[in-house]
Amino acid sequence: MEKTATQNYLDLLPDSTKQKFAPVFGDIAKFYTSVYLIARNEHIIGNDKPDRYEDKLAVIHDVQNRIEAFLNQNDLPGKDIMADIASDYFEDYVHYREPEIDMSNDEFLDIIRKVSQLK
Repeated sequence: MEKTATQNYLDLLPDSTKQKFAPVFGDIAKFYTSVYLIARNEHIIGNDKPDRYEDKLAVIHDVQNRIEAFLNQNDLPGKDIMADIASDYFEDYVHYREPEIDMSNDEFLDIIRKVSQLK
């Protein structure tokens, strides 16, 4: 599948900036995938409204806010990047596209744990 404009933007970041993603996300591709999956989970939970969905959405929003703050602290437009990746997810959703996710559930959960420890 062709890369999105957001993925291309992230790929073109200076190596010094990309290195700041390594301790939490591993690399820039895993960052993108993590935010994409968070947007997907937020959408699914918001639509399906499982038990205690408000609590689940509150956790998702906390994680999103922490990632946005992380981006802002690294002189990146956090709100825009988060919105662009969510837009990529919704673009796939409305066109019934299922991108290949190159990340295990354990990797994703590990990243979420690390994000939850960000200030």
